[in-house]
Amino acid sequence: MDVIVFLVGFSVFSLYLLGYILVIRSQNKIQDDLEKNDPELKDNSTL
Repeated sequence: MDVIVFLVGFSVFSLYLLGYILVIRSQNKIQDDLEKNDPELKDNSTL
C-alpha cells in the first residue's frame, strides 16, 4: 500500500513539475518575441 501511495504522489508531482517547466518555456518564448519586436529596445543608430 505504501508503494502505491508513493507512486501516485510521485506521478502527480512529476506531472506538475513537467507542466511548470512547459509553462516557463512557453512564456519565455513569448517574452523573447515581444522584446524582439519592441521599438524602444531596438538600436537607434540614426540618432
